[in-house]
Amino acid sequence: MLKNLWLGLVALAGMVAAADTAIYQDPDTGLTFSSAFALYKSDGRGITFRIAIPASAQQYAPFDAVLQVVVPNDVGWAGLAWGGSMTRNPLLAAWKNGNNAVITSRWTTQHTLPPTYAGSQYTLYKTGTKSNSTHWQFTAKCTGCTSWDGDGSGTTRYLNPKGGNRLAFAYSPSKPSNPSSASSSFPVHDVHGYWSHDFNAAINQNWDAVVQKLVVQ
Repeated sequence: MLKNLWLGLVALAGMVAAADTAIYQDPDTGLTFSSAFALYKSDGRGITFRIAIPASAQQYAPFDAVLQVVVPNDVGWAGLAWGGSMTRNPLLAAWKNGNNAVITSRWTTQHTLPPTYAGSQYTLYKTGTKSNSTHWQFTAKCTGCTSWDGDGSGTTRYLNPKGGNRLAFAYSPSKPSNPSSASSSFPVHDVHGYWSHDFNAAINQNWDAVVQKLVVQ
């Protein structure tokens, strides 16, 4: 019954497209990000997704990525699908707990609430993580988000560090059931969308030196 309810809500959920990616020079972290703005309201409200990767990243090989997300305070939770769909790729869900950001790695093979996933791991940084009266922002490095075995066959899928990759986002105005816990359940999204994110614009020549200076949360 719950599964059927979730599937029905997913089918009814709104779908939008994010804007083209642009370059963003972050003064807090010193990283160069490729940035995309994903609308979730017709009044112009949206979530900003930024990605930075090392210049050493190669095609058909895993590489780390730093993700920075800027979220309006009315968002209950925000999500990112690294493979551009809800199923069979690393997912991130994030929400605000007081003045703190909570991020969680998820994975699912069905259109159901995704359970936690150990295949991708996030390092949350104090540098580049903040909040004010209108928005909150987090910055985190992900290991295990740019390559994965999606169908269990042993065939690995890789994101392309030299070009565009289809990503997806999700939005809900409703908060998780236990916001202080990264393993909390959370309600189905109201809006989801897709875009092609330019990873070539996210390359950082001085990646190692800059990332090593970031303060872990």
